[in-house]
Amino acid sequence: MDRKTLLAFVLIAVVLILTPWYMDLVAPSRLLTSETNEVESYVLDEIPTEDRKPPEPPEQKQDFIVQGQSAVIENSFYRATLTNKNGGSFSSFELLQYNRFDSTFVNLIDDFNRNNLAVGFVSLDGEPVILNDNWVAVSPRNLVKVTTRQQAVVFQTTFNGNKIQKKYIFYPESYNIDVEISFSRPNEYISRDQYYLSWFGGLSPSEKNVKDDQTHFNGYAYLGDELLTSSGKAEQETISTQKGQTHWSAVTTKYFISAIIPETPGVGASVGAQQIDGRPIYNIKINQSTVSTNRFTLYIGPLDYKTIRSFDNGLEKTMSLGWAIFRPLGRLVTWSLTKLHGLIPNYGLVVIIFAILVKILLNPLTKQSFVSNKKMQAVQPELQKLKEKYKNDPQKASRAQMELFKERGVNPMGGCLPLLLQMPILISFFTVFRSTIEFRGAPFVGWINDLSAPDTLFTIGGFPINILPVIMGLTMFLQQKMMATPGAGGSQQKFMLYFMNVFFLFLFYSFPSGLNLYYSVFNILSIVQQKYLIPDIVPDKINTKNKK
Repeated sequence: MDRKTLLAFVLIAVVLILTPWYMDLVAPSRLLTSETNEVESYVLDEIPTEDRKPPEPPEQKQDFIVQGQSAVIENSFYRATLTNKNGGSFSSFELLQYNRFDSTFVNLIDDFNRNNLAVGFVSLDGEPVILNDNWVAVSPRNLVKVTTRQQAVVFQTTFNGNKIQKKYIFYPESYNIDVEISFSRPNEYISRDQYYLSWFGGLSPSEKNVKDDQTHFNGYAYLGDELLTSSGKAEQETISTQKGQTHWSAVTTKYFISAIIPETPGVGASVGAQQIDGRPIYNIKINQSTVSTNRFTLYIGPLDYKTIRSFDNGLEKTMSLGWAIFRPLGRLVTWSLTKLHGLIPNYGLVVIIFAILVKILLNPLTKQSFVSNKKMQAVQPELQKLKEKYKNDPQKASRAQMELFKERGVNPMGGCLPLLLQMPILISFFTVFRSTIEFRGAPFVGWINDLSAPDTLFTIGGFPINILPVIMGLTMFLQQKMMATPGAGGSQQKFMLYFMNVFFLFLFYSFPSGLNLYYSVFNILSIVQQKYLIPDIVPDKINTKNKK
């Protein structure tokens, strides 16, 4: 293995190492701070202390919920409990098509975020007002089944004798919920005719690996063509606010989102971040004018690209779609896998078939690469003679080697082509299986029950024993051993052969099992191709058309 080949391996390794770090940075555009025009950062003083902390356990809660002032909403996608706090806050929101690792339904609401969907404003006296209590349900119902037609739930309160209503409209077979807010004579008590609709506390974790899930927690607002966000890593509780045409505001986890989308663009937004018991908490507000339509769409559900993209308002910017240069390929990979899954209802088998199809597609190029590698092996005796002949003159040795390569039609870098061709697909697979909800919890066989996570068979002393990365490492070692050039590099080549395989095993060990399954199958196919489908090449059969 020559220096250029080793350099190629090192560059590939660096790309793979930096990919996880980059994926965590690629979704947010930039953090808007006080140095940005019209952006303000300050402590969350305007949020009452009781709203910034998890509520007390159920038996100790305030008695703002009176008999008949909560309702269970059911359609084919979710089962939610809506209370009269804030004029309609969700105390539970179970997604009926998504399970947790313990087989219970994913519930996006917990003690940290039950204070959601509050309406607030600044009074004419300059006092902040949050309409969080004293709401009553109009025509209260304990159970609202949304099966064949839309259903509405209405809450009502008063402020200084003026009636304020909040109406929720639920739809069959949809995660969309419409919210309509109406104010009686708002100019008599609301400063500058502006109010806000908020979501405090983000969403609850849904994955077994809570720490990894929390790295994807974030809050966003989309104003004009800029994404307002917050890192949530500062010890001090902060909030960033910006004025301007606001298309939406949202909080996300790794796979799920709650987004507030105004029918008429809002007039500003804010995104807050804080830490509670080591958990990143995001609070969002979207500011609106009382003279607007005062209608919003609330989307609470999966970060499914097709659904999110259908809003046609940039909401997909909340998703981790990877490097821009690889995003089209990533979408193609996802589309291909989901289409194959429609025919074969097992994503593990789909990955294997996809690896076979890719191998067939790349066969002409990989075959040419393997032939080039075999030619390189065949001319090794002559290369060794040239090195010995010009051992005291490296420049002449280098020129003689290049002339030999040209004469025999050998490309010294040709053996690296399969790896270079694989890199865009591997990076796309990494993004797809790491953050695409289609593959969340997708099983294969036996212990491989989630292709988006490592295939841990068991743990020893807290250390996970993953099988597919070992298989991937072994197949990679065999393939590289077959491609190694005899007599070139000696002990250095052997060291790099072992080192690179151990390095890649370590690198891939915590990667999604879907990626390791794909790479293992591809390596096995490459071994078969190289062993049985590529003819042996001997020195006297190498192209000598330039020889006299």
